[in-house]
Amino acid sequence: MKNLYLPITVDHIARVEGKGGVEILIGEDGVKEVKLNIIEGPRFFEAITIGKKLEEALAVYPRICSFCSAAHKLTAVEAAEKAVGFTPHEEIQALREVLYIGDMIESHALHLYLLVLPDYLGYSGPLHMVEEYKKEISIALELKNLGSWIMDVLGSRAIHQENVILGGFGKLPDKSILEKMKERLKEALPKAEYTFELFANLKQYEEVEGPITHLAVKPRDNAYGIYGDYIKASDGNEFPSEEYREHIKEFVVEHSFAKHSHYHEKPFMVGAISRVVNNSSLLYGKAKELYEGHRDLLRPTNPFANNLAQALELVYFIERGIDLIDNALAKWPFRAKDEVRIRDGFGVSTTEAPRGILVYALKVENGRVSYADIITPTAFNLAMMEEHVRMMAEKHYNDDPERLKLLAEMVVRAYDPCISCSVHVAKL
Repeated sequence: MKNLYLPITVDHIARVEGKGGVEILIGEDGVKEVKLNIIEGPRFFEAITIGKKLEEALAVYPRICSFCSAAHKLTAVEAAEKAVGFTPHEEIQALREVLYIGDMIESHALHLYLLVLPDYLGYSGPLHMVEEYKKEISIALELKNLGSWIMDVLGSRAIHQENVILGGFGKLPDKSILEKMKERLKEALPKAEYTFELFANLKQYEEVEGPITHLAVKPRDNAYGIYGDYIKASDGNEFPSEEYREHIKEFVVEHSFAKHSHYHEKPFMVGAISRVVNNSSLLYGKAKELYEGHRDLLRPTNPFANNLAQALELVYFIERGIDLIDNALAKWPFRAKDEVRIRDGFGVSTTEAPRGILVYALKVENGRVSYADIITPTAFNLAMMEEHVRMMAEKHYNDDPERLKLLAEMVVRAYDPCISCSVHVAKL
């Protein structure tokens, strides 16, 4: 008699960006198969920029995602500047990082409070939490609005920022606005600390404990952060960003419009916990203090630690933003941009988007984009994410199916995936 298999299906994973599902096939002897079905339609955000003038292409890339449009804009611009052989002056680099920090604050706050926290409090969504958890919803919106305002001030709008241009910024805010930004960041710091303490008390499921290889950008200037020219792995290896294709391989899987990725032929993880694992020695201030007091919870072996790592980063990036603004104000005034001579070349930028490593590789010929390759954090994470869903299923396949569905979704949400970003097809 043939084995009979029971399918456990989540048609649409709730509270993540984009469209994805989970399919778990259970037989008499346990879990037979687990698939993360990425059903977001194919997107050609690389191919449509081939042949466009460089400046036009740079206006297209942030449209890939509204959640992390600043990350896409800033990474694309740096890749373009590397391709043409230009490096912006130090003050511009600092303010670009502050803009990126705005993206971090907004994204982490939304993910933690509105996407993850309802699971732990027994709610189907954040709207149902409002009456009983007014403080938490208020903090979520205050932090989200702060990040959005920073991006609006420095990027000219909260999403799809146009003020970042080749050579610098189109314009700089008044000094008084930067001083106000610093004060708002200071006011937000206690709220970030509260967030960390809140998430430090939430469960991390032991069912998915196991070895994980973590990859993160090796930060420049010896400061835990966003920009770097090398990729660092938790196995002790590191390599120049330009060599990413030699170490990380994307491949097609039949059940997903998004490719999976392997590092040295094995799944791996990127994201906040990966940054903490690889670069914790560079933390400082209150963030370092919190890390030292809770390092047992920031485990490199559990994907649920990514939630607490994001909460830790809220504290760190607020402190880092204050310091960067202080440094900028000390050198005020300075020019908004330098002239950039467009020439032929190839450039790779690797930055740390909220969800992990973001890669942009651009080739410029005759002032136009002739090659583009963009790999997003979720595309890097999918193979490892699917493995962790399998681990959870293997522990709970005898449970009530609704319970298993919830646990599977919680695993996915711990990665904070941006599914729309992950689907890319290089050729039309």
